[in-house]
Amino acid sequence: MTESTTADLDVPAGASPKTVAHVIHYRRKTYVTKPAEGYALLKRVRTLLRDGTTDLVPLTHRDGFVWLAVGPSIPIAIDEIETDACHTESHTLKRLGLG
Repeated sequence: MTESTTADLDVPAGASPKTVAHVIHYRRKTYVTKPAEGYALLKRVRTLLRDGTTDLVPLTHRDGFVWLAVGPSIPIAIDEIETDACHTESHTLKRLGLG
C-alpha cells in the first residue's frame, strides 16, 4: 500500500482545508448554507443555548429562507464542510448545490 501526499494531489504545500459550507440538521430536514450564514446561525444558537432561551432564528439556505425555532429543548446540529485535499473549493460547492 502506498501513501498519498499533498504533492501527489496537486495541492500547494501547507494548504489547509477551508470551510466552504455549513450543513444544518434540524427536525428531520437538512439545510446547506454558505459560511457567512452558517457562522451567523452558529453564533445566535450558541447565545440562545447559553442563555437558556428559545427564539426564532432566520436562515438563508441554498433553497430559500426559513425561520428555525432554536432553544435548549430543540435538537439542532451544525456541521462545517471543508474542501477535500484532492478537490477544489468550486468542486466542493458544486457537489453541495451552492456553486
